Amino acid sequence: MSKLLVYLFLAAGGTFVSLQASINARLAKQVGFVESAFVSFTVGAIALGLVVLFKNGNGLKYITEVHPVFLTGGLLGAFFVFIITYSVHITGVASALAVAIGVQLFAGLLLDKYNPMNVVRLNVNWYNVLGVIFIIMGIILVTRGR
Repeated sequence: MSKLLVYLFLAAGGTFVSLQASINARLAKQVGFVESAFVSFTVGAIALGLVVLFKNGNGLKYITEVHPVFLTGGLLGAFFVFIITYSVHITGVASALAVAIGVQLFAGLLLDKYNPMNVVRLNVNWYNVLGVIFIIMGIILVTRGR
């Protein structure tokens, strides 16, 4: 897959996260915050289950060989979906996502630099740090007065 196509998918995914926050917040008004996060993950799990079922390959047969820490991603994701769903009612979608994205970028730089999960180690340069500083300034502007 080309890098351009990856960036286009990332742009779509970012849009979907914003939509998901709004959809889950609206659902939470009717069923509750935890229930809304549960429904979101259940529907997503069913969709991914269908993809796994019909795709070529047998990657899940190795799941018992995976270190347990690498199975916690769903827990982290569930917390993220819950806290975004909850916070949207207090801060609005833009503020909730701005704070979350800013922290994700900062944490991402640390993960890139130190590579604790042994995925890929990347150099972190002054302009990467400057970019995060600009994002933090943007967070302050987006959340001001909300």
